[in-house]
Parts: sequence; C-alpha cells; structure tokens
Amino acid sequence: MRTSSWMSLAVVPLLLCLACSPESELPGDDVVSSQSSALVVSGGSMLSARYQHTATLLANGKVLVAGGGTPSGSYSSTELYDPATATSVSGPSMLTARRAHTATLLQDGTVLVVGGINSSVLSSAERYDPATNTWSAAAPLPRISYGHTATLLADGRVLVAGGVSIVTSTYVYTPSTNTWAATGSLNAGMMSQAAVRLADGRVLVAGGSNGTTSSSNHAEIWSPTTGTWTTVASMNTGRNGHTLQLLSSGKVLLTGYATAAELYDPAANTWTNTGATAVQHFSAPSVTRPDGTILMAGGSYNTMQVELFSPTTSTWSTVGTLTQSRVDHPTVALPNGRVLFLGGTTYNAQGNMQAVASIEVFDASATCTPTTCAAQGKNCGTISDGCGGTLTCGTCGAGQACSSNNVCTAACTPTTCAAQGKTCGTISDGCGGTLACGTCGAGQACSSSNVCTAAACTHNVCTTGSSLNKDCNSCTFSVCNRDPYCCTTAWDSICVSEASSWCAIAQPGCVVSQ
Repeated sequence: MRTSSWMSLAVVPLLLCLACSPESELPGDDVVSSQSSALVVSGGSMLSARYQHTATLLANGKVLVAGGGTPSGSYSSTELYDPATATSVSGPSMLTARRAHTATLLQDGTVLVVGGINSSVLSSAERYDPATNTWSAAAPLPRISYGHTATLLADGRVLVAGGVSIVTSTYVYTPSTNTWAATGSLNAGMMSQAAVRLADGRVLVAGGSNGTTSSSNHAEIWSPTTGTWTTVASMNTGRNGHTLQLLSSGKVLLTGYATAAELYDPAANTWTNTGATAVQHFSAPSVTRPDGTILMAGGSYNTMQVELFSPTTSTWSTVGTLTQSRVDHPTVALPNGRVLFLGGTTYNAQGNMQAVASIEVFDASATCTPTTCAAQGKNCGTISDGCGGTLTCGTCGAGQACSSNNVCTAACTPTTCAAQGKTCGTISDGCGGTLACGTCGAGQACSSSNVCTAAACTHNVCTTGSSLNKDCNSCTFSVCNRDPYCCTTAWDSICVSEASSWCAIAQPGCVVSQ
C-alpha cells in the first residue's frame, strides 16, 4: 500500500516498500526483452528460512527481517540484511515469537510490530529502535489479531483495521503516547484485506475475507477528520492475496489474485479495469519503485515471472524470471530502484510446503555475459545462455542419447509412469531423467509409493486435534495452503478459526461444503 509521496509508508502483512531517491532509468524494451533473466540476480540468503515474516527498510539502508517461521513453529529471531553487501547478520530477538504480524516504519525511524500468531493469536505489540538495536514492549492492541492491515497516517499515527474473526473494530496507535484508541467501526467485517493511504490522508481498504467468501469485492474509506468509515464502490473482481499502490495521479492500482488489474479513482468513486498481467500473481506483494513504476513477482507457486506496470501507458511488461518459486515473500523497493524478494514459501520435491531462505534482487542495471555449451560441459540439446537466450549444443552420435542434463550418454529407453503403476508425483525414468506422473484429484493424496489414495480427515475442521491431510477436503486444502502448520504439526484453535473464516461451513454439524 502506498501514500502520496515516496518517503511515506504503510504496511500490510508480509509487505513493505520504502525508498527516497531517484534511480537510473529502466533499460529500453529491447534490452529488457533480450536480457530478461539478467535483471533478476542473487541477493544472497537470510540466516534462516522464513515465511509469514516482515521486511522493513530502515533509514540506515539495512532491512530488518522480523519473526515468521516454518510450518512447524514461529520465530522471535530477527536479521539485519545489508543490500550493499548481500549479507545478513543476526539482530536482537523480539520479545515475543510471532508470524503473520504487521511491521510499520514510524516517522521517528522505529518499527512498530503488531499482533500475529505463535501458539495462539496475539495482541502484543513491540517497537524496534535502530539507534540502540533493541526491542521494547509497546502497548498491546486492544484485541488479538492477525490478518489485519496497519497503515501509517500523515500525522504519524497508525490505523489498524480488520483481522481474524472478520472483525469490524479499528484502532489508532499514537507513538508519542504509546496508546491505542478505538475509532469508527467498519461497515462490514474484513480479514486479509489490502489498504493504502490516499493522497488526501484518508485510508482505502478493499477485498479479503468477509465470512461469506474469502475473496470479497467490498471496499471502504476511513476519514481521519471524522474517524468514520464510508462504504464506496465495489471492486470489479473479488480478491484475496492482493495489494494496493497509490499512483502519482491520486488513483490507486489494485493488483493480484486476478490477472486484470484495476484503477480506483477516489474523486469519481469508480473502479476501472486496466492492463492485465501475463500470469496470475496470488500472495505476491507489489511495490512502487522510485520512478513510479509498480513491480511484482512470483506467487501461486508455479508463477516465476517478474512484471512491471507503467502508470504512463497502463500496461504490464515481463522484465525477468525468478529462479526460486515463492509465495508470501516480503518485497522491498530500494532507493536505487532495485527490488528485494526475501524468503517466503515454496513446495519441495515431495510436494510439501517449506520456508525459503534465499533472496533475489530485481536489478534493472544488471548486465549479463552469455555462457557457452563448452563452459557448462554440455554437448547436446539446447540450454539457456544465462542471459535470456538459447544455446544449441549439438546432437549425439549413433547409439547415444541426449540426457536430461544435456550430455550424450549410451542410449537408454526410458520407462513410463504407467509401466511403473505410478499415478502421482515424480519418479525416475531410469535414464537419468524425471517423470511427472500427475496430481491426485479432490479427496486423494499422493502416497510415498507415488499412487493416489483416499485422503481421509481424521477429525472435523471445526474441532482441534492432530494435523489434517491437506487433500482430505476443500477446506483443509484452502487452510493449509495459507497456514502449513495445520497440516504438518497440529490442527489447533487458530486452524479452526481459519476454517471458519476461509471455508463455506454449513451448520449444524460443521460440515464442509465441497
């Protein structure tokens, strides 16, 4: 979410963007097209793999990475990442372990962290002071919360709205007095919505879950003058895992969940479809770069593209490709125009969700020297030249075949999934390659022997207990895609709450509507 100037800031869960100086121009379309892969480079790695963490650009140029965790638990640890050296060092631990919290850079340079989850939903808040490199307790939010938004206001206060249980209550935090005060209630409860501060100081919130659907198109605006919320025009498409960015025109760009982006005009109170992305980006935060362009990357696990929106032409262009599939990755725009993608979640070869430690960087000024087949030890087939081009490495002689790693080997007849009686997952083809044997249907899970079997729920989604199989019904699939803890460790009270918020539950008997 954005404010009217590049140096102003608002934060949604797992998203931060701040920078404050001009950058070099983006290469022309011909350069981007011919060297797309060169524009995404390695940024090193965090000390720990994390998901549902926050990343906050500090005034000293370092990035504060706080909390998050893995599917088995939450972290109190923090890191300080230096974009100049692509290295990370341990920071001071937070007072409370938490994930799915918000982090907001305040006007005095400190960072306010609010709510989140560990073994329970939290109300606690704390502040990080870069000058002393310490955390101190802040006044707790008057309610437990995650899935809320925290928006920096023009006067330095922070507006917290929505959250778990689809609440209507909203609160304002005053840093100078370390106090919370209730403000007007939302007209409709929200969770996992997006928010942005408008040019006139009001705050727009839109989308997320409303208890009936996980992808609402409802929108409201809060006035700091009256402290009240007003329902405004609905988005054209209901969304979740989306973001809002304020443009220099005063309009707001809505991205994510659907390929079609939308523009909200506060003056006319209208949403208008604008340029579409090439692929769907779900839970892929967007950021505004210093030149006003909007960048987003990844999302949806099988989406690797990096796409750039031009407010001048209202069009998107693909400007790179991630090397690591990632979702819910904090994304940070730097003053020099580079953009960081830090951690997030992906799937491993066994199909299990796991946290990511790697950091990738979009760098419009990157150059690339193409590799060669000989340098890579390849003598057949085609490979990437490392700069967006393709190399042809030759053909193999009689009695030889080109292996999956582009080296000629003795001819081999690959097996098939059907011949091995496998119906899901990946297996070896017997010749150095890999076979994808498909995915299982609803209500099935892929066994360790790569055969689809019935996936039974051991207990109801509205009852706490042992972890549930992600594929045992549509509700567990939805919950565990967002909160892996529920299907790897335990189906606790938080999972029950998420099921109530994100799934269509038919009462009585708490039966999941398929």
